[in-house]
Amino acid sequence: MSGLTIPIILTVAAIIIALSAYRGIRRGASRFYTLERESVLRRAGFTLIGSIVLFLAAIGLLGYGEWQEQKLTETPAGEMNFTEALEETEPVLQTQPPTQTPSPTIDPNLPTPTPTPAVCRAIIDGTAGSGLTLRDAPSGAEISILPDGSILTLEEEEPVEANTFIWRKVRSPSQEVGWVVEEFLKMGACQ
Repeated sequence: MSGLTIPIILTVAAIIIALSAYRGIRRGASRFYTLERESVLRRAGFTLIGSIVLFLAAIGLLGYGEWQEQKLTETPAGEMNFTEALEETEPVLQTQPPTQTPSPTIDPNLPTPTPTPAVCRAIIDGTAGSGLTLRDAPSGAEISILPDGSILTLEEEEPVEANTFIWRKVRSPSQEVGWVVEEFLKMGACQ
């Protein structure tokens, strides 16, 4: 598309909108009652404002295009424009080898990062208010009873199946470590 296409389209659109506004003004002036006439005239005024905006945008685009062309062709005294500079440059052969950038060395005194273990949490849920028994081993001796809603930290050990239940090793809010039945835990996110 040439640089004139968009401004011409905007100008034609502005003329069409202006003619539409003129038609609305003619209709509003004679045919309707006072309140309807005011509404039609108000709409016609808005469409005239829209046509003025489109016409000014077309003029602005034309001016901007001219300014860009003038900016590209003008060069201050003593300077070459871009196309002249491309024509006159000759490749230069370098005789020195490029300098090598030193590779970074790792300081042996820095501590090595150790991965942080993920902390997984679970909430006791579904015991109907009777709580969950914390045991010293799967199906082992009772340590304590943890109430519904307690937040437990899951230990890294794998779940164990015993007596038709799956048991998880957990740490209670009071830092007691033991085993609970997984069925009554609502697993949370690991961080």
